[in-house]
Amino acid sequence: MTSFPYENAVEPASVNMDARRLASVVEKFRQQQSIGEFPGGQLVVRRNGKLVLNETVGIARGYRSDEALPSVPVVPHTPFPCHSCGKPLAAIVIAMLEDRGKLDINAPISEVFPEFGRNGKEAITTLDVLTHRSGVLMPHLANKLELWNDKEAMLKELAGIAPTYPRGTLAYGPGEFGWILSEVVRRVDGRSLTEYFTEEIAMPLGLPSLEFGLAGRDLNSLAHQYWLGKDKVMVAGFNAAYKFEEKTNAKLFFDSLNPAFTLVTDAASLAAFYDFILNGGRTAVGERFISEQTLRQYTTRHVFSLDKSVKTFLAVGRGFLLGTLTPSFYGWWNTKQCFGHAGVFSCLAFGDYQTNVSVAIFTNGNRGIGDFMKRFLPLSHGIRKACL
Repeated sequence: MTSFPYENAVEPASVNMDARRLASVVEKFRQQQSIGEFPGGQLVVRRNGKLVLNETVGIARGYRSDEALPSVPVVPHTPFPCHSCGKPLAAIVIAMLEDRGKLDINAPISEVFPEFGRNGKEAITTLDVLTHRSGVLMPHLANKLELWNDKEAMLKELAGIAPTYPRGTLAYGPGEFGWILSEVVRRVDGRSLTEYFTEEIAMPLGLPSLEFGLAGRDLNSLAHQYWLGKDKVMVAGFNAAYKFEEKTNAKLFFDSLNPAFTLVTDAASLAAFYDFILNGGRTAVGERFISEQTLRQYTTRHVFSLDKSVKTFLAVGRGFLLGTLTPSFYGWWNTKQCFGHAGVFSCLAFGDYQTNVSVAIFTNGNRGIGDFMKRFLPLSHGIRKACL
C-alpha cells in the first residue's frame, strides 16, 4: 500500500526530525518484541502531516500453540483491537454535536435520555461522563458479553444503576463512558455513535479502516490480544486479567460496538486521525468540519486528581488523557501539550501540540499498568526527543 495513510515515509530531516534518534526508538521497539514483551506490533509517527515511520514487527496471531491458527506476521494494515484508544474518537463525535449546536454537554443527560435521571443520576451531565466524573461504575457487567448485546437490557441497567461515587469524583469508567455516550448520541441524532463516527468523521477523513467492531472483517483477520501478566489486575472494581483473552477476542465483545473498547484499526489510520486534530479540525485537503476552538476544549486539561478506578493520578480532558510535567504515557517530563489515550495495557495513540507529532503504537501483549509504562514511556519520549 502506498496511498494515505500508508504512503511512503519521508526522510526525517525533511520534517526536522533526527533520523538517528528515531532509529533508536525503532531498535528499542524491536528489542522489546524480541525478548518477549509482546508478540507483535506497529509503530507509526507522523509530523506536520507527513508519514515519518511505519514499522511493524512480530506476530499478529497464532502466537500460542493451542490457538489452532497459523502464525501470521504483522503488516501495516493488520487491524488491532486497541480498546480504550477509541474513547477520544467517541469524544470527537460529542464534540461535533456540540459544535453544531445539537447537544449541550453541560445540561443533565436526563434532558435527552430521561430514563437515565434516576437513582441519584439526575444532575449528571455529558461533560461529567467525558471527564470521568459521573461517579457511575458498573463492574458487575464486566464479563456479561451477552448483556452488552441486548439493547433493552442495557437501557434498564443504565436507568437502574446508582452512582458508586458522588458526582464530580474522578473515577475512570472503562465501559460506562461508551454505554452512556452512545445512548446520548442516539437520542440526539438518531444514529448510533459508531455510525455517526464512520459517516461524519472516518469516511470524510479518508480513513475507512478506522472502525468500531468487526465492521465486516473476519474475526480471524484481527491481531489477537494476549494476556501475559498476573492472574489479578484490578481496574474500576473488576479483575481485568480474568478470562482476558477469551473475552477480548470474542465476536460478542466486538459486536457490542461500545466505543469505549471496541475500536479496531491499524496504527497508520489512528496516527492520521491525530493529524486531523493537530491540523485544527481540517482534513488533509483543507476541509474543516469541526472548529479548532472546540477541539482545543476537548484536548485541554479539565481535572488532575487521584483516580478512584485505576488508583493513580490522571490528567483528564474531554475523553482524552493529558500529559503532565512529571512522567506520563507520553514521556519522561513536560508532556502537558500531549493528548491521547492508552488501550488496555498494549496500545497508545496521541498528538502533541508542542512538537506537532502524531503517534500510534500498537502491540498485543498485556500485563498491567506498570509494564505499560515501562515499555511505552521510553518510546514516546524518544519520538518527541527526535523532534528538532
